[in-house]
Amino acid sequence: MTTPAIRLLSETPSSWAERAAAHLPELLADHAACELQAALAALSLVGSYPEDVALVEKLSALAAEELRHFRRAAKEARRLGATLSPRRRNPYAASLRAACRSAREPERGLDLLLVAALIEARSYERFTVLVPFLRDARLARFYRELAEAEARHGPAYLELAVGHAGERATARRLTELLEVEAAAIGSGSPAGVAVHGAA
Repeated sequence: MTTPAIRLLSETPSSWAERAAAHLPELLADHAACELQAALAALSLVGSYPEDVALVEKLSALAAEELRHFRRAAKEARRLGATLSPRRRNPYAASLRAACRSAREPERGLDLLLVAALIEARSYERFTVLVPFLRDARLARFYRELAEAEARHGPAYLELAVGHAGERATARRLTELLEVEAAAIGSGSPAGVAVHGAA
């Protein structure tokens, strides 16, 4: 279950969805933090590449959408009694960002865009797996809507990556980062529940 443009190398097992559905306050608190980080990441790219008109237009709009998702996830988290934490580790995202090259362009921008694309693709995959396990109709509808958004976001980042570095370089680097993503999503023990936590 991946976006048409980005075929992840691993699939989330139903055991992750079962645990997530059983710990919804924890999941939603983590999810709210993910949405906020996604908005900040998009805005960071806008600030890094203000001369790229297509990037600025797409990612400023995407950041606004991510902020709306943050507000909705935070509202649902509070409804279920969760407390939002100002500090939160995301080992999955950290592993992907650690693989990014930073010495020169276009490699730096390419990697940042592809990492964002992969995170969005994994979020789409996770939300799609989660929905059938949600008994709360309101949350099921919420996560279906979010899955549709993530399905658009991943390809949007991928398109910007191609514009930044070309099709050949993008395809080659995407293949490498898909391996990093598969290792990152599968690492760690499932001690807690997180959108990008180990299954």
